[in-house]
Amino acid sequence: MPSLETIIIGGGVSGLACGRALNARGRDFILLTKEVGGRMLTSRSHKVNYGASYITEDYENIIPYMGGGKRIWTHHCYFHDGKRPVSFYRWRTLLEIGSLIRLYRIAGDFRKRMRRLRQNSLWHSQKEALEADPVLKAYTRQPAAEFVKENGLEYLNRTYFSPLFNSTGFIEYDKCNTFAYLDNLMALVCRTYVADHSRCCRLLPRGWEEKIIQGRVTQLHRTADGLLEVRAGGKIYQTENVVLALPYHNARLFYNVPKPAHNIPVFVLEVDGERNKCCRNKEVVFFRPEEHDITILWQQVTGTDIIFSKIRDPELKRYYTRHRIINRVYWKTAVVLSGTEWFEQKLETGVYLASDYNICGLEDAYITGVYAANQICESS
Repeated sequence: MPSLETIIIGGGVSGLACGRALNARGRDFILLTKEVGGRMLTSRSHKVNYGASYITEDYENIIPYMGGGKRIWTHHCYFHDGKRPVSFYRWRTLLEIGSLIRLYRIAGDFRKRMRRLRQNSLWHSQKEALEADPVLKAYTRQPAAEFVKENGLEYLNRTYFSPLFNSTGFIEYDKCNTFAYLDNLMALVCRTYVADHSRCCRLLPRGWEEKIIQGRVTQLHRTADGLLEVRAGGKIYQTENVVLALPYHNARLFYNVPKPAHNIPVFVLEVDGERNKCCRNKEVVFFRPEEHDITILWQQVTGTDIIFSKIRDPELKRYYTRHRIINRVYWKTAVVLSGTEWFEQKLETGVYLASDYNICGLEDAYITGVYAANQICESS
């Protein structure tokens, strides 16, 4: 049986990034996946995202493939305070100006450190890059609730930041660390755009489309002669290297991958309807997690709304005078958030881990794929 140099398992952004990097160096590989795209799932028109929703200006590696989407402005966002949606730009926020200035200084420093960590993570594991920055490492060990209290952010967090965090992480902020909390706030610090997935799945595999093979992987093991054997779609492949570029709940079915602290599911609903008076004429409305089953109402360019929900059938009558569900998508793992310990991406000789295991986000998932490709090329 002829053997390959590398098999990539998973056709999401990390797998496609790995394939693109290997192809650019003329390496011998194939990519096995049930379907191309992963969380880059859209409506048929590609105008509505059902998976990953936004990118920031700091997503330097993926902007060439996902950029061009609509700008998301903070002044178009509202936060439901328990009675009505309120804007971030109001007089009450000015009373917190001292805490807000302090937070923006911290967030600005965090942003610089994250950009450096991402550059380092192209050639070193994310865990190694984290170890090189004691400030970021300390953030992974500090509970977010402690950070909020320490910096006098109680009001700002309760009104704005906690609903924002819940709409992206789909979990209460006080269950996570400061690293995840500050990473989420980058959407306020940086220019932020709707991710445009319409071209991504076409551009990333351009020139190596024939190396993508559709099939579900059911087995991975090492043979007596030291090669890795992969079974997918009724076929068996042998290889020197395997890149696991898929989420925990899929990878664990055939390999003992490390389990992140939080693997969070969510329902995504596309809804057509007429909002009630409270939420009408507001592009984006965030909701407090303790008071609502949905985390966000987000008007799309099509005129429909995208809703993220903890449950399959939220009570939409709270937000609409009339409505119709166009589509409903369930993500078994919508978001992965790590805890105090990050995982090495080289799991054993020839086996590399990509996707969201340490940092959640399209840019960081892309980087893990490039890192795996760089390691394979260097090791040979």
